Amino acid sequence: MSMLSPGGPRRRLLVVALVVIAIAAVALGGWSRRHRDRRRLRIATGQLGGTFLPLGEALAAAFVVDVPRLVPTVLPSPGSEASVQMLERGEVELALISNNARPGRRGSLIAPLYPETLQIVVRKAAKIARIDDLAGKALSVGPSGSGTETIAWQVLGHFGLGRGRVAAVNLTPLEAAARLEAGTLDAVFVVAGVRAPVVARLLARGDLELLSLGDPDERGGTLDGIRVDAPYLLTSVIPARAYGTAPAQRIGTVGVKALLVARKDLDPDLVYALAASLFAAKARLVEKEQLLAGLSEKVDPTESPFPLHPGADRYLRREDPSLLEKYTDQISLALTIGALLWSAAAGLRAWRRQRQRGRIETYFGRVAALTVRVRRGGSDADVRQALVELEELELGALGDLGAERLEAGPAFRVLQEAVRGLHHELARRLGRDDADTDPGAFANVRPRN
Repeated sequence: MSMLSPGGPRRRLLVVALVVIAIAAVALGGWSRRHRDRRRLRIATGQLGGTFLPLGEALAAAFVVDVPRLVPTVLPSPGSEASVQMLERGEVELALISNNARPGRRGSLIAPLYPETLQIVVRKAAKIARIDDLAGKALSVGPSGSGTETIAWQVLGHFGLGRGRVAAVNLTPLEAAARLEAGTLDAVFVVAGVRAPVVARLLARGDLELLSLGDPDERGGTLDGIRVDAPYLLTSVIPARAYGTAPAQRIGTVGVKALLVARKDLDPDLVYALAASLFAAKARLVEKEQLLAGLSEKVDPTESPFPLHPGADRYLRREDPSLLEKYTDQISLALTIGALLWSAAAGLRAWRRQRQRGRIETYFGRVAALTVRVRRGGSDADVRQALVELEELELGALGDLGAERLEAGPAFRVLQEAVRGLHHELARRLGRDDADTDPGAFANVRPRN
């Protein structure tokens, strides 16, 4: 058939099409496999204007660099309580949570991150010098169900300012800030790291200030009293001029620990990688969030109501000495003592065998002497005396055997045969009927092979 036949071009086009389809299928398969191998990681953070949301974004960026095939997604959250519920419902795998939140059943700790501080911003015109002055005032206690709301009511309740004594509303930090600036609120509770953007914005105005809860150096003072009612709260200080020129003097307040929490059932190998990324990326993270400068691998379990995740625990213990390394000295001492005891026991056994060998040789000597004496002749009285001595020898050997001064071994068997033979010989000399009978219990002892 001619190469220029009508079927030729069509076949070539068909081949080319099939090759293109095959290449596309391979490429699509590879993309699908890579896409399927990617791991999704959803992180519950916080609200706009707070610290958790930008921190979550910084963590997500670090995880992408350090953990292969990871696809993190940062999700805003009304607050720690809501984030715990998102973990419980399986809506997220990680969450940033304050340590005063109720832990739920499915959360576990990766690491404490930094202290969060309660910052109460008040209008100077409202003349609020002490927390008692908040009675009857309009204030925001944070979003409903948030960690901020929990802390706000813990503090207010300690001072007897229940829900009936203040006009409290639930607002996000940005919503509360706008109303405080408009003059429709007298105070705003914010729980965030020092230098939180929303607090910085408010204090920059000049007509707002931070409210102190008490002297942080006073032992048994107001701040210690608050912690009696709420043990997870920490005594905290907002340094003077932390926000530019404000505050003019340091502010005594309380705070909590920000925690990075994972679902309990999250793959331990993935959590190990996340913990490794967290601590390895500390320098990069501090550039975005200075509060992480205090991040430490020395985790205090009392700082968290959540148990430590097995993957995080494995990472934090990675440089711990093994059990063998940890107890090297004790094991070495035990081995040395064991070797000494074994050596002593072996020496004792050798000494006992030597003594037993010497003792049985004495018995052999006595049997030989009796045999020689009998075979040289003598009267019946001499033979009877030899028989008495032989029986005494038997009794002595049995006593030594019972006291383990003799060993029931092959040598003892030879001694038995020698005694039996001499016993028979003496009995025949006397013409006794028991010449062919068992000479006694001594002959019945069964030596070990």
